[in-house]
Amino acid sequence: MARKSTNTDQKLLKCGRKLLIKKGASQLSIREVAKAADVNLGMFNYHFGNKDKFIEQILAEIYTEFLAGFKLDENQTMSEVEVLEHQLFLIARFARDNRHLILVLLNDVLNGEKAVQKFAKQNVRKHFVLLAKTIKACQKKKLIIDAPIPMILTQIAGSIGLSNLIPEVLKQLGINKIFELGISIVNKTLMSDAVLEKRVEMVMRGLKV
Repeated sequence: MARKSTNTDQKLLKCGRKLLIKKGASQLSIREVAKAADVNLGMFNYHFGNKDKFIEQILAEIYTEFLAGFKLDENQTMSEVEVLEHQLFLIARFARDNRHLILVLLNDVLNGEKAVQKFAKQNVRKHFVLLAKTIKACQKKKLIIDAPIPMILTQIAGSIGLSNLIPEVLKQLGINKIFELGISIVNKTLMSDAVLEKRVEMVMRGLKV
């Protein structure tokens, strides 16, 4: 039986989320989370049982927030192409806003962190399934090119998602400039919502018939 949510578990989740983004799952200490939340360690065990379940719940909350934007109301009035543009923008914005978290989680996956691997296997493909459905709807009406779905998805992932991780990767490598621009300037000029929309527009130009 699931335990009733309380303010205590929410405090732990809030602090755990901040620390997970900063450190990744492998470096996350439950004692540190409890201390940050000013909660007895025994209460952590009461609410979550173990570290893996705690991490999975944090990741589920983050991903659910992102995924909610993909599940548009059936009564929405946007065209198929407008829905695709909307979904691409959500991917780009999520990658930008969570670039440090994405990188530390990728590191966790490569290092065999079981909680992160389990979550990724069970959940991460969900938004790609929804995106593929939109792409198929556009193709059915001959609004975009009739290319294989996996080809389109990988192109989108690189152009819309991974490109937003580059400044963070360079920062981690100690590279402070891109094209003679400081990283902080790059973040302001190349990572704004307006620029993300422009990237989506460029990708859509390549997809439209």
